[in-house]
Amino acid sequence: MRIFSVVLLEVFFVVFALSGCVSQPELGLNTSSNQEIIQTKAVDTSYPGIKRLIASDDLIGYIAVVNPILGKKGDFAKAQVTVQNLTENRYEVEYQYQWEDSSGFAVGSPRPWKRFVLGPKQAKNFAEMALRKDAAKTIFTIRLVDDTFVELNKKVSK
Repeated sequence: MRIFSVVLLEVFFVVFALSGCVSQPELGLNTSSNQEIIQTKAVDTSYPGIKRLIASDDLIGYIAVVNPILGKKGDFAKAQVTVQNLTENRYEVEYQYQWEDSSGFAVGSPRPWKRFVLGPKQAKNFAEMALRKDAAKTIFTIRLVDDTFVELNKKVSK
Protein backbone atom coordinates (compact mmCIF):
# COMPACT_ATOMS: atom_id res chain seq x y z
CA MET A 1 0.00 0.00 0.00
CA ARG A 2 2.85 2.34 0.82
CA ILE A 3 4.48 1.76 -2.60
CA PHE A 4 1.16 2.54 -4.30
CA SER A 5 0.89 5.80 -2.35
CA VAL A 6 4.45 6.81 -3.28
CA VAL A 7 3.82 6.04 -6.98
CA LEU A 8 0.52 7.94 -6.88
CA LEU A 9 2.25 10.91 -5.25
CA GLU A 10 5.01 10.87 -7.91
CA VAL A 11 2.40 10.78 -10.69
CA PHE A 12 0.63 13.74 -9.09
CA PHE A 13 3.87 15.77 -8.99
CA VAL A 14 4.70 14.93 -12.62
CA VAL A 15 1.22 15.97 -13.76
CA PHE A 16 1.39 19.13 -11.65
CA ALA A 17 4.84 20.03 -13.03
CA LEU A 18 3.74 19.44 -16.64
CA SER A 19 0.59 21.50 -16.23
CA GLY A 20 2.79 24.54 -15.67
CA CYS A 21 4.39 23.95 -19.10
CA VAL A 22 1.13 24.25 -21.01
CA SER A 23 1.01 27.58 -22.79
CA GLN A 24 -2.04 29.71 -22.20
CA PRO A 25 -3.85 31.32 -25.14
CA GLU A 26 -3.18 35.00 -25.76
CA LEU A 27 -5.95 37.49 -25.27
CA GLY A 28 -6.67 39.89 -28.09
CA LEU A 29 -9.21 42.62 -28.63
CA ASN A 30 -12.03 42.19 -31.12
CA THR A 31 -12.17 45.67 -32.67
CA SER A 32 -15.70 45.29 -34.01
CA SER A 33 -17.29 44.62 -30.61
CA ASN A 34 -14.64 45.71 -28.07
CA GLN A 35 -14.85 42.30 -26.40
CA GLU A 36 -11.81 40.22 -25.59
CA ILE A 37 -11.33 37.18 -27.76
CA ILE A 38 -8.96 34.29 -27.30
CA GLN A 39 -6.22 34.17 -29.92
CA THR A 40 -5.86 30.60 -31.13
CA LYS A 41 -4.25 28.74 -34.01
CA ALA A 42 -7.19 29.98 -36.10
CA VAL A 43 -5.80 33.54 -35.96
CA ASP A 44 -2.57 34.25 -37.83
CA THR A 45 -1.02 37.67 -37.26
CA SER A 46 2.46 36.74 -38.46
CA TYR A 47 2.29 38.96 -41.56
CA PRO A 48 2.21 42.69 -40.78
CA GLY A 49 -0.96 44.33 -42.03
CA ILE A 50 -2.99 41.19 -42.81
CA LYS A 51 -4.64 39.25 -40.00
CA ARG A 52 -5.86 35.86 -41.26
CA LEU A 53 -8.75 34.28 -39.38
CA ILE A 54 -10.30 30.83 -39.81
CA ALA A 55 -13.68 31.27 -38.13
CA SER A 56 -14.93 27.66 -38.36
CA ASP A 57 -13.33 25.06 -36.13
CA ASP A 58 -13.99 22.37 -38.75
CA LEU A 59 -11.62 24.14 -41.18
CA ILE A 60 -8.64 24.40 -38.83
CA GLY A 61 -5.88 22.15 -40.10
CA TYR A 62 -7.77 21.40 -43.32
CA ILE A 63 -7.75 24.84 -44.98
CA ALA A 64 -4.73 27.14 -45.01
CA VAL A 65 -4.66 30.87 -45.70
CA VAL A 66 -1.17 31.55 -47.06
CA ASN A 67 0.91 33.92 -49.20
CA PRO A 68 -0.43 37.20 -47.81
CA ILE A 69 0.45 40.28 -49.85
CA LEU A 70 -0.33 43.87 -48.87
CA GLY A 71 0.43 46.75 -51.17
CA LYS A 72 -0.96 49.89 -52.71
CA LYS A 73 -2.63 50.72 -55.98
CA GLY A 74 -2.49 54.49 -56.25
CA ASP A 75 -3.69 55.87 -52.91
CA PHE A 76 -5.60 52.74 -51.91
CA ALA A 77 -4.42 49.63 -50.03
CA LYS A 78 -4.75 46.29 -51.79
CA ALA A 79 -4.49 42.83 -50.21
CA GLN A 80 -4.29 39.27 -51.52
CA VAL A 81 -4.20 35.85 -49.87
CA THR A 82 -4.24 32.29 -51.15
CA VAL A 83 -6.76 29.86 -49.66
CA GLN A 84 -5.54 26.28 -49.97
CA ASN A 85 -7.44 23.05 -49.36
CA LEU A 86 -5.06 20.62 -47.66
CA THR A 87 -7.40 17.63 -47.95
CA GLU A 88 -9.21 15.45 -50.46
CA ASN A 89 -12.54 16.94 -49.32
CA ARG A 90 -14.65 19.57 -51.08
CA TYR A 91 -15.56 22.66 -49.05
CA GLU A 92 -18.22 25.30 -49.61
CA VAL A 93 -16.89 28.33 -47.78
CA GLU A 94 -17.12 32.09 -47.76
CA TYR A 95 -14.64 34.87 -47.09
CA GLN A 96 -14.68 38.50 -46.10
CA TYR A 97 -12.20 41.36 -45.93
CA GLN A 98 -12.54 43.99 -43.22
CA TRP A 99 -10.30 47.05 -43.46
CA GLU A 100 -8.67 49.00 -40.62
CA ASP A 101 -6.69 52.23 -40.41
CA SER A 102 -3.05 52.23 -39.28
CA SER A 103 -4.15 52.36 -35.62
CA GLY A 104 -6.35 49.27 -35.94
CA PHE A 105 -9.74 51.01 -35.99
CA ALA A 106 -12.36 49.69 -38.41
CA VAL A 107 -12.65 51.71 -41.61
CA GLY A 108 -16.16 51.53 -43.02
CA SER A 109 -18.34 48.44 -42.82
CA PRO A 110 -17.00 44.94 -43.35
CA ARG A 111 -17.20 43.88 -46.99
CA PRO A 112 -19.94 41.38 -47.95
CA TRP A 113 -19.33 37.67 -47.54
CA LYS A 114 -18.39 35.98 -50.83
CA ARG A 115 -19.02 32.26 -51.32
CA PHE A 116 -16.89 29.82 -53.26
CA VAL A 117 -16.17 26.11 -53.54
CA LEU A 118 -12.72 24.74 -52.90
CA GLY A 119 -12.05 21.34 -54.43
CA PRO A 120 -9.59 18.72 -53.16
CA LYS A 121 -6.03 20.09 -52.88
CA GLN A 122 -7.14 23.22 -54.73
CA ALA A 123 -5.76 26.71 -54.07
CA LYS A 124 -7.39 30.03 -55.01
CA ASN A 125 -6.21 33.63 -54.74
CA PHE A 126 -8.49 36.33 -53.35
CA ALA A 127 -7.59 39.99 -53.73
CA GLU A 128 -9.42 43.11 -52.71
CA MET A 129 -8.79 46.82 -52.76
CA ALA A 130 -9.80 49.09 -49.89
CA LEU A 131 -12.57 51.58 -50.62
CA ARG A 132 -11.09 54.34 -48.47
CA LYS A 133 -7.66 55.98 -48.56
CA ASP A 134 -7.17 55.73 -44.79
CA ALA A 135 -7.39 51.91 -44.87
CA ALA A 136 -3.95 50.47 -44.12
CA LYS A 137 -4.51 46.95 -42.72
CA THR A 138 -7.05 44.19 -43.25
CA ILE A 139 -8.59 41.13 -41.62
CA PHE A 140 -9.29 38.22 -43.97
CA THR A 141 -11.86 35.82 -42.51
CA ILE A 142 -12.90 32.46 -43.93
CA ARG A 143 -15.68 30.24 -42.60
CA LEU A 144 -18.03 27.42 -43.55
CA VAL A 145 -21.27 28.64 -45.14
CA ASP A 146 -23.55 26.77 -42.74
CA ASP A 147 -21.46 27.47 -39.65
CA THR A 148 -23.24 28.34 -36.40
CA PHE A 149 -20.85 31.31 -36.18
CA VAL A 150 -22.93 32.86 -38.98
CA GLU A 151 -26.19 32.48 -37.06
CA LEU A 152 -24.64 33.80 -33.83
CA ASN A 153 -23.43 36.96 -35.59
CA LYS A 154 -26.87 37.49 -37.14
CA LYS A 155 -28.52 37.33 -33.70
CA VAL A 156 -25.94 39.65 -32.13
CA SER A 157 -26.35 42.20 -34.95
CA LYS A 158 -30.12 42.52 -34.47
